[in-house]
Amino acid sequence: NLKMTDMQAAIGAAQIDKLPAFCQQRKENFKKHYAIFAKYPQYFILPEATPKSDPAWFAFIVTLKENIPFTRDEFTRFLNEHLIETRNLFAGNMVKQPAFVNKNWRIATNLDNTDYIMNNTFFLGTYPGLTDEMFTYIDTVVEEFIHRVNNSKI
Repeated sequence: NLKMTDMQAAIGAAQIDKLPAFCQQRKENFKKHYAIFAKYPQYFILPEATPKSDPAWFAFIVTLKENIPFTRDEFTRFLNEHLIETRNLFAGNMVKQPAFVNKNWRIATNLDNTDYIMNNTFFLGTYPGLTDEMFTYIDTVVEEFIHRVNNSKI
């Protein structure tokens, strides 16, 4: 039974009034993440909105470029050790998910790009409650990691 209770409806109604502010803050937080990672174009592929769109970003997606001196796991481990939560891109290459084991499926060509994204992409949240102080901290931690990479001390 997935009917909404009166309590859930009341919470939803109260939250809907906050939606424009939440969306605006997510857009601002996306820009702040972008400013941090854009300083290192040699390492990261950053997301861009499609033409004529204005998304309220759920997350800031980061893909590592090929042939760089660190892996996604090394970078996200460093961020997580410094209390900056990340998540790997969920799903990835669907044919490698457990539900597809021993199932018949067909791939028209190859899934090289899908595999690359699955193994080299992660995201950070754009939660509206993030503060400028938190973004300053993220900036400092990313800079520290890149400094270590450039000095070969991962």
